[in-house]
Amino acid sequence: MKELVIDETSHDALEPRIGGGALIGGVESWPTSSSGEALHLIASLPAAFLRIAGCGYEYMSVFSLYSASEYFLDRVTYHGDPDEMEIITRDRTTRVIFHARGTEMFGTHVIPARTLRVRDEVAHPFHGSGIGGHPGLLQDENLSLPQDFEFAIQLYSGDFPDGWTDIFGLSDALGYLFVATKSGKGLFFVQVT
Repeated sequence: MKELVIDETSHDALEPRIGGGALIGGVESWPTSSSGEALHLIASLPAAFLRIAGCGYEYMSVFSLYSASEYFLDRVTYHGDPDEMEIITRDRTTRVIFHARGTEMFGTHVIPARTLRVRDEVAHPFHGSGIGGHPGLLQDENLSLPQDFEFAIQLYSGDFPDGWTDIFGLSDALGYLFVATKSGKGLFFVQVT
């Protein structure tokens, strides 16, 4: 795994980043949970950044449920329990959207846009934000995921900008992104220790 650094303020919506606006305007509607709660844009990732440029899509946008005032952690976590996965999929509390480049849209509350920069290889297990290789600190190495899903990135909530370090429910949570490039599907979930 290589370290992902959440870097300076991003002014370019086309670069890999957390927060900011989603490039889904005219392509997709802003995602909501099954109960109508608007999800928050976690990351906007060009397919080339994830080395999946042959997948037929230009971008991937990762969304998750978040509330500054209500407890939501149990609605976005998956530690291998099928009931947890059912909550995420049934309630649509996280969404991964593969899409063409659309216009930039913003949610109601926006995480400040920060550039994602790839750094050097890190020792395993790694507890911070990272890309490629094997996920760090994944609590169940044999998660019940479809066979075509592969690990892409992990994001450490403590790396997010001030005021957003609880984006995954706790300031020391990890969000994991798995993708199936041939089917254009993805799964995002959170784990805490």
